[in-house]
Amino acid sequence: MASKPKQALIRLLCILCVGAFSCAEKDELVIFNTDKGQMIAVLYEDTPEHKKNFLKLAKSGSYDSILFHRVIDQFMIQSGDLSTGKSAQAVDYRLSAEFLPDKYIHEKGTLAAARLGDAANPLKESSGSQFYIVHGQQFDAQALVQRAERREYLKLYGLFERMLKSKRFPELTEKYNYHMGLYEQDSTYDIVEAQRKLIYQSLPIIEKQFGDQSDPGFPDWAEVIYATIGGAPHLDGEYTIFGKVIEGLEVVDAIAEVPTDTADRPIEAIRLSVDVIELPKSVIEEKYRFKYK
Repeated sequence: MASKPKQALIRLLCILCVGAFSCAEKDELVIFNTDKGQMIAVLYEDTPEHKKNFLKLAKSGSYDSILFHRVIDQFMIQSGDLSTGKSAQAVDYRLSAEFLPDKYIHEKGTLAAARLGDAANPLKESSGSQFYIVHGQQFDAQALVQRAERREYLKLYGLFERMLKSKRFPELTEKYNYHMGLYEQDSTYDIVEAQRKLIYQSLPIIEKQFGDQSDPGFPDWAEVIYATIGGAPHLDGEYTIFGKVIEGLEVVDAIAEVPTDTADRPIEAIRLSVDVIELPKSVIEEKYRFKYK
């Protein structure tokens, strides 16, 4: 039989182990309260910087009263600009990218960080506060091929812009200015197509500078999700995904469908507030049918 001091030590260790286990088995859910209803989201543990930052802003009330300032049906709904809320001032910091493209994709309901484009933001750092929730649409195999091509082009476009801004590639600048001059002389000149052709013609130079830029396409499991649930596949691997709406997808639909102006801003203001609740992971899995990976 164990001595009394040893028994006390064993009880203490059990209490500490149970307490640690209980803490590890809990999680904090985010509740988005909007004019169109409520959404509940889980934040991923393997994007810790984004999770910590989002919870800090939510708990401090920074997100209360802000707007959904950019809404595009069948694409996404965007919020998080603190200058549209009570603080009337945007954040002045960015977050390092936490990309996990082999694990998380832009399926409907995905919560991801907004960011500046590649030319101004080559490290693809996230906005310190702005985020979007994917609305998206369904894609068959052929449509996904087109999305992969779109994703590849957007990446090349960003690299091409970086090269122009560096002023170290005068031959590219000269060709770009030539097409811009034609467009200035004739507004019917298809500058978009001309620029697209120029970028692909410049592919050898781009890849010499940045390496192979061919798009890998989509894995089989992602193709199934995009064909059934839907999403925005061309964003995969380009923006940090850090959470997912696990209840209230109908609210995403409702917001995505509101009338907007030419800048994709809802004509009727849709405001947001955010709450945080803590629940055991087992309850979250059972109640919301969410499986922790």
